[in-house]
This record gives sequence, structure tokens and C-alpha cells, in this order.
Amino acid sequence: MIKLSLTVATIFFVAIALTAQNDIVQDPEARKILDRVSEKTNSHSTIIADFELIIDNRMENIQSSSKGLIKIKGNKYYLESMGSLVYYNGKTMWSFMTDINEVTISEPEGEENNFVDNPALIFNFYNRDFKYRLIGETEQNNIPMYEIDLYPKDLNQPYSSFKLLVKKSNNELYMVRARSKDAIDFTIYIHNLKYNTPLEDVIFEFNTSDYPDIEIIDMRF
Repeated sequence: MIKLSLTVATIFFVAIALTAQNDIVQDPEARKILDRVSEKTNSHSTIIADFELIIDNRMENIQSSSKGLIKIKGNKYYLESMGSLVYYNGKTMWSFMTDINEVTISEPEGEENNFVDNPALIFNFYNRDFKYRLIGETEQNNIPMYEIDLYPKDLNQPYSSFKLLVKKSNNELYMVRARSKDAIDFTIYIHNLKYNTPLEDVIFEFNTSDYPDIEIIDMRF
């Protein structure tokens, strides 16, 4: 599990009392907005986007930020983030640590291949066992947004809730924020979305033969 190698994928917000989650019902207005986001995303053959990741460690009062790039084609993706390059061809994942010339190879399976493991799911992960509600409308950088909160139905999840900002003008996901139960907040801002750019499948595979001195950690066995 790369955690977006990563940790990019571990992004969640707002610590709520667990008992309060049982009183939250599915908000039909939130669902309409989320469906539009998912419909727009799924209508494109490929997606390329820049992103900014902010990690706020409340225990140690430390905040860090980094920028990255993601390319998505179906269930395949390529990710640059925090000194790592991650390749996923739909079956095999390569997580390449450029600074130490090391690659970890794995094959995510079943429920492990979820939003935390697969950032390609960032645009429609809410379909997976979440309750949601529309908080209202807000603005970011003078851009009108919908604000939506999501809560995992499974109270054993390591995250207490998510917050999404969706652009009203084009139904694009702008921000995902989360607070995990280990006192680390994560925020991802999505920028420069591009759709239907031709992407060859070779982009999503890592060729170890191109790096003769690389250290290989194979987790598939």
C-alpha cells in the first residue's frame, strides 16, 4: 500500500463523535452533486492533473506541503509525489523511491485496492460506503464551490470524515480534506485538470532493466 506512496491518499478531515454518524442520513442534494462529479469524470478516457498536498501533524504541530502530478487511464495511474514515482497498470504496482534508487513491487487485491491505495478513485470514491451531506456553498479564490461532508459507515475506518469542495461552474473536484484518527490532517488541492490526453499503457509500467543498479523489493511472493 503506497499511501500515495505516499500518504497523498491518506487525506481526510474533521473529527466527529462516532455516535453522531449514526444520525446522519444520505442527503439527496449532496448525492446529485457527487453524481455529476462522477459522471463527468467517467465520461473522459484519461485525466491528468497537478495537485498540492498539505499534511498537518497536530500531535507535533508540524505542517508540510508538496506538489505532485497524476495521470489516470481507467484503473491505471502514474503518480509523482514526495520524491516517489508510482506506477500502477491495473494489477501490478511499482513504487520507485528516486533518492535511494529503490523500487517496491506489489499487487493490491480486493478491498485493499481502494481510495487510499488507488488515487485513481479520488473522483468517485464516495460510492464506497459513505454517508454524505451538503453543508452549503462557499468560495475559494473567488470561485463558487459546493461544500460536502462525508462520513464512513464503517466506524472501524482510520478516518473520521472527509470534506469536499466542488466547483459549481463545471462540477470539478477542487479539494479533498480529511482528519484521520491519528491526529494528522491531509488536504489535497487539484489543479490544471486535463481530459482525454492520449496516454500509452507503457506509461503505467516501470521497467527495472532501465535501472541496472536499482534495489528491488518484491512483495508479490
